[in-house]
Amino acid sequence: MMELTERKLKILQAIISDFIVNAEPVGSRTLAYRLDMGLSPATIRNEMADLEEMGYLYHPHTSSGRVPTDRAYRLYVNRLMDKYELDQAEKLRIRKALRGNIRELEKTVRHASELLSELTNLTSFATLEEDMRDMSLFLQGMTRIFAHPEYSTIEQARSFLEMLDDREPLTTALAERPEGLSVTIGDENSSNIAPGSSIITATYHVDGHLVGKLGVIGPTRMRYGKVASVIEYMSDNLERTFKMIDDGKESGENGEDEEGRG
Repeated sequence: MMELTERKLKILQAIISDFIVNAEPVGSRTLAYRLDMGLSPATIRNEMADLEEMGYLYHPHTSSGRVPTDRAYRLYVNRLMDKYELDQAEKLRIRKALRGNIRELEKTVRHASELLSELTNLTSFATLEEDMRDMSLFLQGMTRIFAHPEYSTIEQARSFLEMLDDREPLTTALAERPEGLSVTIGDENSSNIAPGSSIITATYHVDGHLVGKLGVIGPTRMRYGKVASVIEYMSDNLERTFKMIDDGKESGENGEDEEGRG
């Protein structure tokens, strides 16, 4: 059985990072140029062949390059991706947007979902569990999928939009997700989720009670580190915003009271 060596991990990380950005199969010459490892294209090709045999890459028929598999993305999320730290401008934008639109809980949740879609360029959603039997689902940015090559064909786009249109199975799938930050990739999702999709969610609470989830759904080729960081920061600020609603504070917070937090 082949070992996932440090060199293989570095090559796999580079392939995934390149593919996430460029959406093009990655070849050995590209990696030899970009990697500072002193490896020849031939050596990298051999390592890529091993990674393919191990189930981390596949070889599209129309290209000499390789593409990450769901298994590769899972390894990337668990071990390889760099944590994305939102800068102060991004944090302030989120805080101002949420605090500047403090209304009742449902409108605030809907606005948070809109902002999340805008920040990630993905289809976003928010759930609101009004009681144990009734959960509302708010979807935003459904047409943003057309910006991603994974949904460039009519069949792919139709499959994704039909999933969003049939909200009951999607709502059920989201309700069953665990608390905290959760990332499910490709076939890890239920059969009700469009093939080739990943979901990232985080939960939010009011007075210590779970009331919903905030997240995105999109292609497996997404910027997991950045998207996860945005979702976590937004869910945390949703909770703080709800506390302001409960405390009866006025809207129009400038966000400066929490500079540097999060």
